[in-house]
Amino acid sequence: MHHIVLMFPLILLVGCGETEPSNQSTVPANQTEVPTEEAESATEEKADVIEEDEFEVEEDEVGRSQIYMKNRELGIRETMGSIVFEIDKVQTVRLEVRPDYRFLFDDKEEVTIVSFNVIVENTTDETVTFYPDQARLVTNTGEQVDADLFISEDVGGEFLGKVKKEGGVLFYVDSMPEELTEVRFIVEGPYDEQFRQIDEDRYEYKIDVTK
Repeated sequence: MHHIVLMFPLILLVGCGETEPSNQSTVPANQTEVPTEEAESATEEKADVIEEDEFEVEEDEVGRSQIYMKNRELGIRETMGSIVFEIDKVQTVRLEVRPDYRFLFDDKEEVTIVSFNVIVENTTDETVTFYPDQARLVTNTGEQVDADLFISEDVGGEFLGKVKKEGGVLFYVDSMPEELTEVRFIVEGPYDEQFRQIDEDRYEYKIDVTK
């Protein structure tokens, strides 16, 4: 199994929806509203809903995902010889994994997904090899992980001439999303058909992932 497209982390959503106006009851100034047990219970339930609504939640066959943060205008762009490399989106997700899919995550019941949308374009007719889908991630919490090839999209390999690829590069970590403040996306530079580095050996990008 390779490049299983799990849509939960790849959906870099636009906006969080409109906030509904609150329903407030009107009480005459000379009267005091006495809360009943039913009213208190309803208030508690409403509080639970509000807490849940702080995050966008999605459920599918893989599990239940809470989208913690997202940035659709990351704006990282690098020219590596003939390769133009962009990281334009990032998001963090806390995933409760269903039993049938835990084998993808070392049998963990919950993981945090850090996903990036990358764009790679070869601007020459020459063949160039570049693997952003084999990048590494280092977190401020002390974790270092490789991109997960099973759940990332195929955006690396040989670029046979003027080829452009776009897709998600995904990592999973044990830290909670709220613990993450900065991550480092580290990728080896591209090389030509003679296995010679085209530009730098390695590129590193520090990315803010606070909410």
